[in-house]
Amino acid sequence: MMGNESSQLNGLEIEEKAVEVTDFWSQYQATIKDSCRYFSLKSDGSVSVFKGEAALGPLWAVSTPLEKFSNNLLKYRHPCIVRYISAWQQRSTLHLATEYVQPLSQVLITQTPLQICIGLNNILRALVFLHNQAGMSHNNISVSAVYVTGDGQWKLGGLQYLCSFSELTPAYLKHARIHRYDKAVDPNEDSYTLTTKVDQYGFAVLVEDVYRNHKNDDVPHLREFKKYCRDYLQHDDPVQRPDLSAVLQHNFFNHEFISIYKFLNFLPLKTEEEKCQVFTNILDNLKCYDEETVAKQLGGLLLSRLTMLDQTARKDVIPFILKPKNERSQNGEHTGFFSLSIFKEHVKPRLMQLFGVRDSQIRTLLLTHFSKFVHVFSHEELSQHILPELLLGIKDTDDNLVAATLICLSELVPILGGDTVIGGKRSKFFTDGRPNSKSASESVHDQKLFSTKSLRDLPCSEDIYNHEEIEVRYEKILTMNERPSPVGGESVEDAITETTTNKADSEDDWSDWDNKNRKLTIVESVEIINDDSNDKQNNHEHMLPCSNLSKIPTTNAASKTLLQKAAMEAKKNILDISELDIKSQKIDYSKKGSDDFDFFADMKPIIEKPTIVTIAQPNMADLSSKLNFIPNDNHDDDENEGWGDTWND
Repeated sequence: MMGNESSQLNGLEIEEKAVEVTDFWSQYQATIKDSCRYFSLKSDGSVSVFKGEAALGPLWAVSTPLEKFSNNLLKYRHPCIVRYISAWQQRSTLHLATEYVQPLSQVLITQTPLQICIGLNNILRALVFLHNQAGMSHNNISVSAVYVTGDGQWKLGGLQYLCSFSELTPAYLKHARIHRYDKAVDPNEDSYTLTTKVDQYGFAVLVEDVYRNHKNDDVPHLREFKKYCRDYLQHDDPVQRPDLSAVLQHNFFNHEFISIYKFLNFLPLKTEEEKCQVFTNILDNLKCYDEETVAKQLGGLLLSRLTMLDQTARKDVIPFILKPKNERSQNGEHTGFFSLSIFKEHVKPRLMQLFGVRDSQIRTLLLTHFSKFVHVFSHEELSQHILPELLLGIKDTDDNLVAATLICLSELVPILGGDTVIGGKRSKFFTDGRPNSKSASESVHDQKLFSTKSLRDLPCSEDIYNHEEIEVRYEKILTMNERPSPVGGESVEDAITETTTNKADSEDDWSDWDNKNRKLTIVESVEIINDDSNDKQNNHEHMLPCSNLSKIPTTNAASKTLLQKAAMEAKKNILDISELDIKSQKIDYSKKGSDDFDFFADMKPIIEKPTIVTIAQPNMADLSSKLNFIPNDNHDDDENEGWGDTWND
């Protein structure tokens, strides 16, 4: 018996409903969780599990049909034979796990004529391998012995009748006939002494069955190939039946589409010149074929590791395969090869598999074109499959790979959000500095204006005045009412009086002292207006420096009195500017008011009058001339050295 209970795959979940039930086994679909070794079309770890019981018959005395099938899959490995994964015994039931496959009988109706052609080519290649390399005969070629993988590839199964040519005797065929496909059995099989041509007859029957509902002109050379099968592969004399390797040379297996398929399959055997020539024109040649057929049969080969590492393919093929077709492309933009629906169904699963490949060249190529196909994935696919692989890439030691990965992560932020992509806690460190009154659209409009207009054309945050408007604006300020004091004790009139007085003192009193032709100040003009009120309407325009001064509200009597008072207090008859110097000011202390309180009265020092003692005057002539000191009047200037007096500077 094969295996034991402990050899069961970890994380294997088998569906309860069987996909197919035959005389020897039942086929189920299953899933292996947390495993990247076994993948299917959806890259979800799907596999197929066959369960078989013991069978009666002379051929199964030593081993059951499923056990022989399992042993032959394990022993004879070929790309066109169902791939073996594991086998184990559980109680009396043998379990065989293989790659994800479906019986051809269940999907044949969905197969296109070109897909069938390629499928027959695969089955024929598997038979040639068994005949020429292994020396074995299949003995049960039929639709029931063919399986289809998730990506549409036909695989040969049903190896329970497999035996070597030396063991293939009429007695063996007689024992196996009870469970073989009746139509694929030659009626005269028992009378033949040559038994090595059994598979030729069965293959001819398979061709007839799969093309039963198709026209002969659906595939190039299909009509003549059917005739070839009837005349030669099903010849009454087994000796006249050609070897299966010769059948591969027929034109039916060598037209353009299948030639491209063969080229991609045998890419390691091609020279650089052949690769360059084919990859340069391959997409143009495939445009005339059905898009879905190309995606099913060639999608995986166009995105295989060997194809993606080829320089010509990276330039002329991969960029178009990784980009879904956009019908509204503009500005001469190159469109993708597959439409969006076909891309999602057939290319996207392959991309999810490729993101799990630990090859820097393949990962870099995917990152380069990531923005072209990122939108085809769902949020769950991005967060559960793509994002973990990208986060693994930023930890790599290759700086170029890390840089490209970070760019792709930025593509995911608008889709998944920063919390999902970055992780951890985030805080708001930046604010929007735009004015609240402006909307986003207005801000964008302002940015466009800023990029096209000069600085003079742009609005400024501050007003720009010219010299002609200064006086007019100043007069308008004078006519405005001052805001009342926050305390509330002062009146509006007092505030106006104080403002006008300060203006006169600070600006007008300091200008043009000796200029007799100067223009009258505002305060002086107001005084003249009040002194000569009888004819102010006729003559004030000749006396005032500003034409808008007439706007001052002088018609109000109260306002007149306040302005007159302010003018009288502000007007000073200063003849010389030196009077403003603190050293030149004269203070009359005699006019000090009686009400003033002297805070320093009790702090006056008491100085006693000294006693005067008469001392005899010495004779001046006796003193040495050296003691005679006569101050020099010229030294007065030296006393002023040092910091000096800079007031008049």
